[in-house]
Amino acid sequence: MAETTFTPGGLSMPTKESSHASPPSIWGLAPLCATPLRWVTGWLFFSAFWRRVILVPGKLDPNSSDYVGHEFVKFLPHALGIKPFLAAALAHEGMLHAFMVLFTGIEGLVGLALLLGLGTRLAAFGAINLSLGILLGSGWLGSTCLDEWQIGVLGIAAGTMLVMTGSGPWGLDTFLQDRFPNRYLASKAWVRWLSSGSLNAVEPPRWFRNAALVLALGILALTLATNQIFYGGVWGKLHNDSKSPHFALSNAQISDTGSVRLTLYRDGGPDTYGAFLSTIRVRNASNEIVENFDSVVLKALPPGALKNEYALKLHPGPYGLVAPLGSKATLDLIPSAPKILPQGTYSLEVEDVSGLKWVTPLRVAEITGRLMNQG
Repeated sequence: MAETTFTPGGLSMPTKESSHASPPSIWGLAPLCATPLRWVTGWLFFSAFWRRVILVPGKLDPNSSDYVGHEFVKFLPHALGIKPFLAAALAHEGMLHAFMVLFTGIEGLVGLALLLGLGTRLAAFGAINLSLGILLGSGWLGSTCLDEWQIGVLGIAAGTMLVMTGSGPWGLDTFLQDRFPNRYLASKAWVRWLSSGSLNAVEPPRWFRNAALVLALGILALTLATNQIFYGGVWGKLHNDSKSPHFALSNAQISDTGSVRLTLYRDGGPDTYGAFLSTIRVRNASNEIVENFDSVVLKALPPGALKNEYALKLHPGPYGLVAPLGSKATLDLIPSAPKILPQGTYSLEVEDVSGLKWVTPLRVAEITGRLMNQG
């Protein structure tokens, strides 16, 4: 009866007693077929390192307008499960910068390892975690296509597949194991699980098949769940939080002389450009305008009238106020001609240049002397 031996690369070869070649084992065929996926996934991660470190070094410079850390502001509004971390990082510039340097370094190592097929399974595990971070943080972004969500779920799926297959014959793992079979601890099972190599079976053992099924079902469930949460893509009405500008209005107050304090948070819309607020109005219960802060007033606001919370700042522009995605600020607005407002119900209306409007109730409150005397 013919016997089969197994090379470190995973291909089964007949012994001298066999007159017919055995078919290649699944441990050789699967990673061979996965080579294009390994190379492309590797470049996706390595190219992020290459852009930030070589092509545009300003992406890692907190003082540069290209600083990639500012993107965290854009992720925060609809991040899934990691909002506390994002908020903490944004509140501590040193922590944010350290994380960006660490994340970029890991992306570079993971990408290079996948391209070379060196420590493939460990690198693929790193790709899974990097992709999960992308998915949870920015999976909701994509004004014309589901860009970040697709990158995240496909990165997780690709990484999981490469964890199971290893690098195959076109990787350094296999080269080193074939060239030096008695060195580099190639005979140790844990080395194969961190790098590549067969499990010494023509057919995968039952536990491996079961694990592969569980992982596939888990990734499919994650894909469907995030698609539904971010976009309503499984059932119900489709929505896209990064297609049209949106503002959350909070802490709206008005004094009896018509001075207004308001917190504006741009929590939706495209991340590629700012929204443009042209008018802020106060209406009474009869829907009559009692205060009107138009684009001329808004674009001339003094610095003290805006208190920004994040690095991406809401600021005066040619059409009124420019609000990048994720910007959050408290506005103090003082009428040019203060008046005594009677007690009653009021509402605040914010309008952008496209005519979109956001409305919130107003409560009459004592607003500090700093606001009243600000000029």
